Amino acid sequence: VRGSVDQLMLVQPDVMIAADIARLPQTDAIQEWVTQGGHLLRFAGPAMANVASQFADYPLLPVQMRQGGRNLGGTMSWQTPKTLADFEPLSPFYQLDIPSDVTIRAQVLAEPSPDLADKVLARLQDGTPLVTQAQRGSGRISLFHVTATPQWSNLPLSGLFVEMLQSLVRP
Repeated sequence: VRGSVDQLMLVQPDVMIAADIARLPQTDAIQEWVTQGGHLLRFAGPAMANVASQFADYPLLPVQMRQGGRNLGGTMSWQTPKTLADFEPLSPFYQLDIPSDVTIRAQVLAEPSPDLADKVLARLQDGTPLVTQAQRGSGRISLFHVTATPQWSNLPLSGLFVEMLQSLVRP
C-alpha cells in the first residue's frame, strides 16, 4: 500500500517502509502507530546523511546519527569497500549466510553511545553498524545504514537482502 500517512493509518499496516526520508511527516501519528505495535523499517541515503546530526533525540530513528556519513573517497573515507561481519547469535540474521561479494561503499554512521551495541543487528567488518533497531512500546524501528538501492552497496541486489528483510518482518 502506498499513500500518505493518513491513508496508511486507515489500513493499519504491520510494517511501514521509508527509504531516505530525513524527517517523516506526521511524526506523532507514526510514533503512536509504532508504540502500538507497528514496525517502521527505514533506509538511509543522501538526504538522511545531509541532516543526520539534526536528529538528536528524533523518535523515529533507532539510534542517534552522525552528520555526513562515510563513503569511498569522501570524509572518513575508505580505501576499499567494506564487507559484512558475521552475524551475532542474538541477531535475527544469525542463521543467514553472508555472500563474500556483498560490499558496502557508503553508510550513515551512528553516534557512539553506551547502549549502541544493544541496538546493532548487523555490522561491517570494521565494527560500524549496518542495521540497528530499537524497541518503542510494543513496536520497533529498524534502520539499514545504507540505501535501499545499489547506490551505496550491492546488498540490495543480493539474496541476502531479501532474507534480511524477511527476518525483520516475521512476527
